[in-house]
Amino acid sequence: MKHMYIFSMNHGMSKSAVSDSLACEKSSLPQPNNLPGSFQEAKHLISPLLMPLQKYDACINDCVLYRDTKEKQFVTLQSCPVCNEPRTKNGITQKRFTYMPVGPRLSRWFGTTNLCKLLYANRLSVNGTVKDFTDGKLYSSWFQPGGVFEGVPESLAIPLSLFTDGVNPNKHMTSSKSMWPIILTWINLPIDIRQLLGPMLLVGVIPSGIKGSEPKSLEPYLELLIDELLSLTEFTVYNQYEAAPVTVKVALLQFLCDIPAFSKLFHLSGHGALRSCPYCTEAGQHCKHLHKTIHNSNRRFLPADDPLRTADDFGSVEQREKPAPYSPENEIQLREKYDRKPNNNQKSKLQKETGLKGKYSLLRLPYHNRMQQMQPDAMHTLADFIGHLLDALTGKHSTTKVQKCEQSFGRFNDVWNSFPDSAVIQDPRPTKKRKTTKDTSTEIPHSVPWSLSKEQIKEADRRASEICYTDVQDITPGPHFSKPWTLRTMNSKLQFVTSGGLEWCVKGFLPPTQEETLFFLLNVLKRMITPVLKECDVQQLQDDVHTALCLLEKDFPLSLQNLTTHLIHHMVDGLLDFGPVYGRWLFPYERANGWISRQCLRKGVEESTVMETYVIYDWCVHMVLSQQFKPSEVFSGESRLVDLAEKLSSEQTETCIQMIPDQHDQATSRKEKSTLKKSKLTPQMMDAMFRFYVNVMAVNVMSFQDSVMEDHRSCSVVDNCGRTVQYHGKGFKRKTASVVKIPSVSGVQFAEILYFLSHQMNNCFQDWVVLNEFPLATKENGFYCFEPTSVRQRLMHVSLLSQPLVHVRKEGLLWVLNHC
Repeated sequence: MKHMYIFSMNHGMSKSAVSDSLACEKSSLPQPNNLPGSFQEAKHLISPLLMPLQKYDACINDCVLYRDTKEKQFVTLQSCPVCNEPRTKNGITQKRFTYMPVGPRLSRWFGTTNLCKLLYANRLSVNGTVKDFTDGKLYSSWFQPGGVFEGVPESLAIPLSLFTDGVNPNKHMTSSKSMWPIILTWINLPIDIRQLLGPMLLVGVIPSGIKGSEPKSLEPYLELLIDELLSLTEFTVYNQYEAAPVTVKVALLQFLCDIPAFSKLFHLSGHGALRSCPYCTEAGQHCKHLHKTIHNSNRRFLPADDPLRTADDFGSVEQREKPAPYSPENEIQLREKYDRKPNNNQKSKLQKETGLKGKYSLLRLPYHNRMQQMQPDAMHTLADFIGHLLDALTGKHSTTKVQKCEQSFGRFNDVWNSFPDSAVIQDPRPTKKRKTTKDTSTEIPHSVPWSLSKEQIKEADRRASEICYTDVQDITPGPHFSKPWTLRTMNSKLQFVTSGGLEWCVKGFLPPTQEETLFFLLNVLKRMITPVLKECDVQQLQDDVHTALCLLEKDFPLSLQNLTTHLIHHMVDGLLDFGPVYGRWLFPYERANGWISRQCLRKGVEESTVMETYVIYDWCVHMVLSQQFKPSEVFSGESRLVDLAEKLSSEQTETCIQMIPDQHDQATSRKEKSTLKKSKLTPQMMDAMFRFYVNVMAVNVMSFQDSVMEDHRSCSVVDNCGRTVQYHGKGFKRKTASVVKIPSVSGVQFAEILYFLSHQMNNCFQDWVVLNEFPLATKENGFYCFEPTSVRQRLMHVSLLSQPLVHVRKEGLLWVLNHC
């Protein structure tokens, strides 16, 4: 077991390495022994425990799978009935698809006690808040009269979501390859479980096309999945929790993809088309100067009486209503009309008018409703939007093309008229021609109101290099404006905004109008991606987002008004239905794609090797989650999967489905407590602790230790959203001490953590901190600042602290960036 666990968990470990390890261990143990001597022997030994795999030959052009169905008999064909391409070449199948059925894995889940009881546990929720997709209105509608799960208990309903995207396992562009994994997730499971690769259900990897190109169609592969889902609509499994057979219902009700994947999945137009929005019938406008489609319809999302609809700055009055989506009936009619067109020219013309490209296989599902089951991908959308904003600030949207576009709409006339005739705006980015040592690009005039000058970019880089981030952020301080690759990941772009770093770096550089618009926009973006939303605040947030994007259209160039900007309107409008975007991030799926790409060791047949490894990984995950194998007893080190398995087996699973332990009890699992320094409590400390337990925690103190254990390193706490928050003491591994906000009746006050204390009360450890308390903070230019001199030291429980704050030390003051 442990060898297979190491093989599946270590990315890119070869089978020969496992064989060598097994052979070495077999020869070292007393002879004779039953240890397998190679990977193949070990796999043969556990093969009865592995999930079955189904292998199908596929057309090289992705027309069909050679399998028999009720409607078609293809298994004996030797050529494709659509394109007439041969099934084999030189006696070898040209393309093969490996499929891992869903039904056996669902049956195994219900047959495992500690996994099955998750579905019967009580959900922790607070009235008036939305934390996950399961708190949204759409999820509730599934169980109401007329819903797909009407009359079905939630514990016996299996709503699934589907993710697919192109993956290139080769790092070199000369050998590019695009294969498409199909991953299902169980929506009923808590967010910290369903977003792990183990509980995810990888059903197959669609092979790439000729010479590594994208598959021409996903339809034959999706039809295989749809056939199984239709057969599993209602099926019987043995429920270990109830110790009896039960009938469960399966439905595919959510799709998590980016825009190119949605286009391929639902037969929609691409992001550059005039009708590129998959959520409404809004038509963009092609700009011949920018050579792209712009969407300058932001004011349509405003109320009818909003003053911005008639503002003179836009050059026209907006009287159109909010763009409406296609109704399911109308969409079906248009897709059927597309399929009936006699030639490709007429089909292409209809596609440009409607944005639809015919019927697709998912329509076979009786409950399918595309508009209710897809939502904009917040990860790519917001990261791309922030990247475009950074490009505008650094001058990449101040070129000749942008100038001609603005002049064609009669915008910023005072800006263009102020330029001398010799000041020609050119694209500052280097061309893709042969590299030259001399830069021939013309300087960008500073009078462009949405970009920074060279001196301002240097100052912004200096400010960005001085920011002290916390462990929550993945950003390394650096020159993010002159060297944009320092923010190359999507997560770093999002965190640069949410941490207040972007606002801090450009403060005071833009004209007042543009700066006010930009900061208002950054503020609403922060509010959009919070993991917990209050229902009473959502309407105001939606209004603010629509207004901010209208102001962006007014004060910044139209080159920013692409499909990405337009999708933000739909994203915020669906918060109450779909829940916070935090529960629909694609980051976990991108990590799953990373695991898949690292398993592609055998070139040419990458897809099959991935599935052969995944079937072992799937079994190892099941053994760990069911606690039949405990890696912590064999290996040292921490693992999110192992920690999750220990939580699943705990008694708290019955009452806490979200796997969020009480933040007052985080110290119970700290193994190094016996090695920490012990010290006696002073009377003042004992009094403060006792009053906190009785008055704040409202517990009956049964036992109270008069000593504490000191820890000068760090402390981990799980917040109410299930995220781990890491605090650092002063001098820990050269990290700066965590700066936090503390409760104060006099005003806003911050403190710096010195070290941690662990106190035992009622046989449970409680984490405390000793702080350096700073003077009261004042707010200047939108940020809190204060002198970082200690007023006094103070003892405080960790539950009273805010999360560690991003800050900057400048000119004898400490500025807090992400607490406004």
